[in-house]
Amino acid sequence: MKNLKPVLLEVNANPSMRIEHEQELSPGVFENVPSLVDEEVKVAVIRDTLRLMDPLKKKREKQSQQLEKPLATKEDPSDSELASAADVNTNAEAHLPSICLKQVFPKYAKQFNYLRLVDRMANLFIRFLGIKGTMKLGPTGFRTFIRNCKLSSSSLSMAAVDILYIDITRRWNSMTLDQRDSGMCLQAFVEAFFYLAQKKFKMLPLHEQVASLIDLCEYHLSLLDEKRLVCGHGGTSGGRPACGGTPQEAALSAQPAEGNPLPCVDSAHKLSHSRHALS
Repeated sequence: MKNLKPVLLEVNANPSMRIEHEQELSPGVFENVPSLVDEEVKVAVIRDTLRLMDPLKKKREKQSQQLEKPLATKEDPSDSELASAADVNTNAEAHLPSICLKQVFPKYAKQFNYLRLVDRMANLFIRFLGIKGTMKLGPTGFRTFIRNCKLSSSSLSMAAVDILYIDITRRWNSMTLDQRDSGMCLQAFVEAFFYLAQKKFKMLPLHEQVASLIDLCEYHLSLLDEKRLVCGHGGTSGGRPACGGTPQEAALSAQPAEGNPLPCVDSAHKLSHSRHALS
């Protein structure tokens, strides 16, 4: 929750929709008997899910709004067809109980965005894994995360970043039974992320510290993605790529010759300037 109080939710990826259970009539002889509890719960869930996700619901509501408008003196046959269709749908749902479900996503996505902090941290973790199929973040990936999100500073050198990686990774790996893969697991990354958030935003509460650091990381990564996109569409200049493929080449290409600014760097600067203006 907003006060960091955890709430345990069970999510069943493959729930049983049967409304009967096995009852033993005699030793070794079973019979499927309907369950009143299962019928009460599961029928309502399926019914209300279909009602909630009904793709024609908005269309019917629009038709009923059109019918509420004053009709012309001469009735159009198409209007009468719409009216009869709306009446049928209204009568079909008239006998149903009130819906017990409420759609929260994506309708209330922004309102409940604070619940997605761990999900957003996991997305950052996955982005820097590097090797497909691995679930551990190596030291190079962690350093790349720090660089790309611009988290290093005078108070957090890259040497301190390496020490942070080693200390947290070693402690978490000592608690796991599976020692086949070396590197930083997701839980260790979350702990390191909390440490970085507390160091970066000292005056804020913990929840706001983490949220602010996530926003900062996503912002810098979006700028990086936009720059790469611009560089990709920039073509070549003089037979050479407009932007370097490696970080070293990118750093060298960020120093344009006199009177000949690179198009991708200039475009990225404009994108960054426009983002600051909007914020």
